[in-house]
Amino acid sequence: MKKTIFLDIDGVLATVKQYSLYTQSKSWLRKYNVYPFDKKCVKVFNDILEKTDAEIVISSDWRTEFTLEELQDIFTINGVIKTPVDVTPLHPTSMSWQEKNRAGEILKYAKENDITNWIAIDDLDLSYWLKDSFFRCNSEWEGIKQSGLKDKILKFLNNEK
Repeated sequence: MKKTIFLDIDGVLATVKQYSLYTQSKSWLRKYNVYPFDKKCVKVFNDILEKTDAEIVISSDWRTEFTLEELQDIFTINGVIKTPVDVTPLHPTSMSWQEKNRAGEILKYAKENDITNWIAIDDLDLSYWLKDSFFRCNSEWEGIKQSGLKDKILKFLNNEK
């Protein structure tokens, strides 16, 4: 059974520290005019990828700015050991419905692609729609390295109770 992670980037892999530094960062990705991912977040995410062999599907707003190939390059440049295989479909959205729309895009993608073992990681609260398959990064300063989050994700994706 294919495991899939629907992934947001800001607040998950790129924390407030990264996107508040903007062009002041020494590792600014000038090729794409974008800030780098948090190295400690990448380390945690790589550990999750190694222990689950999950595929990555981008649900982040970054999918509106970059092609899949560009996102793959950005992930490689940032040291992520796997690159995204796809992006969720984009639906017209308004900020007041951003969470509902993103959750709907994820659910639609999972259904259309017959994905049953999946999670979504985001700093937006998608829990109302995604229930137990949703893992929230509550701290924009910590992202996915937030205490205890990695273990919860591993248990869920590896079907450990």
